[in-house]
Amino acid sequence: MDDAPIGTRTRIVLAERRTLFRIGMRKLLDEAPWAEVTHQVDTFAGLTRHTTRPPDVVVLGCLADVPRPPLAARRFLAGRPSSSVLLVDDHADLPDTPRVGVLPLSSGPDEFLCAIRLLAAGYAFSAAPTPRDRPPPERITRRETDVLRLLVCGRTNSEMARQLALTESTVKFHVQNLLRKLRLPNRASAVAYAYETGLINVGELSDTARRR
Repeated sequence: MDDAPIGTRTRIVLAERRTLFRIGMRKLLDEAPWAEVTHQVDTFAGLTRHTTRPPDVVVLGCLADVPRPPLAARRFLAGRPSSSVLLVDDHADLPDTPRVGVLPLSSGPDEFLCAIRLLAAGYAFSAAPTPRDRPPPERITRRETDVLRLLVCGRTNSEMARQLALTESTVKFHVQNLLRKLRLPNRASAVAYAYETGLINVGELSDTARRR
């Protein structure tokens, strides 16, 4: 995982033709001290023109010349496989691609901001419902929940150790226990699982992401 640098601003391009929707996203981002909107576009042509130098995250919705967001995302990612894209759509069906997140239109402001933080930290995720046949996880401890919350915010082991006043080896131990209890293969999967299932209250993460 490539962690987003703490204390630097995340560069974002908003690609959305619906003016009120775009204005709402821009207002949320303007109020986030870690975010910087570098461009706003309403067409796919404009998106490609302003992403020759890739931003940290592209927020991709409905465009005037490619109105279906999943199609626009596939076209965009075909030439930029390493780009970070937040696709805002209720019916997206994208391949399992690194640095791509899918967020439904019904999401709230905190979910939107935290989704961008996840992508800037190098995670992929989808807010689609979790399959019902997944075995229930073991109960995780309060300290493991703290570690998971910081994982979702893109913290490294050393940053978590400083914030929780633990040694780095203790943090690694908690991460390993998390993965074992949740039956997940890696840290990115734990973040996606927390986001999809609501195991972590996403509304709490905006404040957590700003604290060191």
